Amino acid sequence: MEKRTVRAKINLTLDVTDKAENLHRIRSLFLKVPIEAEGMFWDSPGLFRMEHLEIPYNQSKAYKTYKKHPCSAYIYKSVPTGFGLGGSSADDALIASYTHVEPSTRDAYFLMGKSKLAVVEGDQSVISPVPLPFSLELIIVFPEYTSQTSELYRRWDEAPSYTDFTRRALEAIQKGDKDTFERSFGNVLETYVDDQLAEVRKYLGTCGPFVMTGSGSAFFAPLKKIKTYPKLPYKILFIERWSP
Repeated sequence: MEKRTVRAKINLTLDVTDKAENLHRIRSLFLKVPIEAEGMFWDSPGLFRMEHLEIPYNQSKAYKTYKKHPCSAYIYKSVPTGFGLGGSSADDALIASYTHVEPSTRDAYFLMGKSKLAVVEGDQSVISPVPLPFSLELIIVFPEYTSQTSELYRRWDEAPSYTDFTRRALEAIQKGDKDTFERSFGNVLETYVDDQLAEVRKYLGTCGPFVMTGSGSAFFAPLKKIKTYPKLPYKILFIERWSP
């Protein structure tokens, strides 16, 4: 029996570069954060169990990966889904890392790797580790509801927008300029959020330079640039003195 853990991620930057064959290509700066999925695995097939799964288990992408090389898998702690943290991908990455098969989700390639910070490009299988010359102190805020990835990308399809957040962030890293780096954080998908999430974004903007992570509803900001902490019912996670 073997225990496996996989950390969640946030997108410090997210640019959509194009779309081909129903696949959106991106350029993004991924950062692993201390929210973990955990599971137990052993070689003999017979058990597949995921706690707190909100869909039928055989519809999950983790199960699709599991079927490629059946074993016994018990995932008892998952990363919350719908917040842009790679939740379903973390479950997928747990199984793929144990069975050594190709994962079914794109985020899983980064989550399975050793890099804490990396530029992720194209179909998300092109991963370039990035050294960080300074520490980061971040705050992540979780609203009470989640967002749908497919809907945000559908809206992008209707009115594509092109940004260069990732390029600017990388230039700041190369210069060792922490302030410019933190001001480079951005997410093109914020343009396409629904009215409810837009209100959350507007409110958080009064608290500090919050940016939505990934295609989910969680937001993050540099801790030292916060003017006031968001009021409840938001859940708040602090990541202090993060360093690779």
